[in-house]
Amino acid sequence: MSRPIRRTQAIAPFGPGAMVDFPGPVSLIHAGLDAWPFDETNPEYREFRIDDEKRLARRLGVDFFVQPPDFRRPDRNGGQQRNLNLMLPFLRFPLWHFCPRCGRMHKGRYHDRDSPVCEGPIATGGDAGKKHPRRKTFQVRFVSACQKGHIQDFPWVEWVFDGKTAGWEPDGVDRYLRMTTMGSASLAGVFVQAEEREDNGRHRVVARRSLAGAFTTDADPTGGTNVITALSQLGANCTGINPVLAIGTELRPAPGNCGEPLFALLKSAANLYFPSIVSSIYIPDIDDKALSQDVLDLLDDRDMKADLRRCARRNRVNGLVSALDSEDVLKEFHPESAVSPMVLAEAANKHLLVGVLLEDWRISRVFEQRMKTAPDGLLPLEAVEARVKDLNWHIDPVFLLGQIRAHFAGGAQGIPLVDTDAEMEEVSYRQQEYRVFSRDIQVGYPKTDLDIRGADFTKYGPLARDAFSRIGLLHKLRETRAFEGFSRIYSTGANTRIEQRALFMEEPKHWLPAIVVRGEGIFLQFSEDRLQQWIVQHGVELDERLSLMSRNMAALATRRHQESRPITPRFVLLHTFAHLLINQLVQDCGYGSASLRERIYSADGDNPMAGILIYTAAGDSEGTMGGLVRMGQSDRLEEVIRRALDKARWCSTDPVCIESKGQGPDNCNLAACHSCALLPETSCEEQNRLLDRGVVIGTIERPGLGFFTSKVDQP
Repeated sequence: MSRPIRRTQAIAPFGPGAMVDFPGPVSLIHAGLDAWPFDETNPEYREFRIDDEKRLARRLGVDFFVQPPDFRRPDRNGGQQRNLNLMLPFLRFPLWHFCPRCGRMHKGRYHDRDSPVCEGPIATGGDAGKKHPRRKTFQVRFVSACQKGHIQDFPWVEWVFDGKTAGWEPDGVDRYLRMTTMGSASLAGVFVQAEEREDNGRHRVVARRSLAGAFTTDADPTGGTNVITALSQLGANCTGINPVLAIGTELRPAPGNCGEPLFALLKSAANLYFPSIVSSIYIPDIDDKALSQDVLDLLDDRDMKADLRRCARRNRVNGLVSALDSEDVLKEFHPESAVSPMVLAEAANKHLLVGVLLEDWRISRVFEQRMKTAPDGLLPLEAVEARVKDLNWHIDPVFLLGQIRAHFAGGAQGIPLVDTDAEMEEVSYRQQEYRVFSRDIQVGYPKTDLDIRGADFTKYGPLARDAFSRIGLLHKLRETRAFEGFSRIYSTGANTRIEQRALFMEEPKHWLPAIVVRGEGIFLQFSEDRLQQWIVQHGVELDERLSLMSRNMAALATRRHQESRPITPRFVLLHTFAHLLINQLVQDCGYGSASLRERIYSADGDNPMAGILIYTAAGDSEGTMGGLVRMGQSDRLEEVIRRALDKARWCSTDPVCIESKGQGPDNCNLAACHSCALLPETSCEEQNRLLDRGVVIGTIERPGLGFFTSKVDQP
């Protein structure tokens, strides 16, 4: 069946493992990567590959990413065509259907295009026991899932018989289930009954039960972390059924070794699917002020880069890119370029060849292990020699050794695919972006996908000069959003990273789904000295105010089986100010409220971070025409910030909002509501939690508490 979704939606919120309600109506589940229309050996599929985001690839332990293919119909004019009729794989789920006329339940199959058809018999009334005209059935609203990420149909038979089925199974002919509704609009008004055909042709009800209490969950009486669900009390635990991989049929039976408690859920429940999306801002891996901008941009071209490296590996003389090679590549990809082939060849040999080794995360991991065991902590030459020999590459390993050592010495190595502290992993990853945003890259960097220009700080007003140490205008940026996995019931799930991937791929793959979006942004780096003065002066008061938020977040983490995280005044300040600024930018320059996004850079310790990136990356043309960068210039930003702070000083729900002890999602906000500080959840990194206007503009009792109202002695 053909059902449309946008390319960006195929990553989130409708990535692999997600259930989608399509018109029809029909509910489908996004199948795993094994069924995706992508073959890495097919050269025609290269257009869907994202193989130049190596920083993110190393972090996630893959070689490249793949964009969901766009659907293309044949060209009626007979033009050159490729990759026609490619569709993402979806399977029918849930499998149980019910008849709107008689309530009889029918079980479909994953690959059925059409739902089952019912002819009765009718259960009640004067026509009881008779057939009715053929009617199309509809999928039931209820499913069940476990914390390990498996999902299956609601265990109807176990529920009806209260766990004592005695071998009773519906066969669709003499034994079947029927769903009826009556009286209450709640679950107590939904009844399921098991019926059997008797020898005289009549039908009798064997068992009957309403769905009241099916969604009940209780804490583990033994004090453990598992909960007791209404289904687990019946002995209906998870058997490992996984429709994402079409597991749970006669041909592919469930392994039956999961054993986790099953949770009864509506198929549209918010906790049925939590996609894990890892976002990365593209940072060029070339930094050379000696090269012209034209050469830098050519070296950052994906197709040019790949062809130049192939030329080097084919060169059996010395394994380097020759001037003739670069001339041929220029003619193929950029015939209009005036760059000298000799200059391009020399630049490619200097900057691109080391990537032949390091862009394979497996080789990078081998190099990291060899450095750990080396007496001097440096990568030994024989490690590079072995890898070059494996590739049958005729380059001198000494030529690469210095560059590879410099690569690892600069901290550019990736994070291997192991189960690490997710928070520390994210902080260290963002440190790389923060360092780049904190400097100008007008010289020495390619500007195809990242163009940062530092503003003249002396031209900004006193408000900006007092709060910030740098304002960077990102005229171009590229964001890659990669799908890493999903969880159910709780946002973090109960799986390791490797177990998560096993839910949507049977065979380990060298790639993950991702999308690339482009936009522009404003980077504001807060003054570290000013922040420290504020924290020293009001640290006790700030900790006291945020203690309730910390307790509520800790309670939420406990309920979701997550690790609790520290809540610092620094982070709450940066996060809340980003929300206030986005709301004001939406008012001033007409962006859609979901078109702007935040990226928070916050860390204490030896390598502190204090910055926010407000950017547009909506996947379409909105916000890519320079409007956001224009608002960040010296003649506009000061007034934008001033208006944002003025509006924050009085919310339309004050004094209720400013005096709140906990509001918003899970009561994890203080002075922040829809009238002042909340954003669409797609724009916020924390799902509209950890917000407080009090740390920005102060409170009624303590107006000087806020960062922008605090009276500190300037140096």
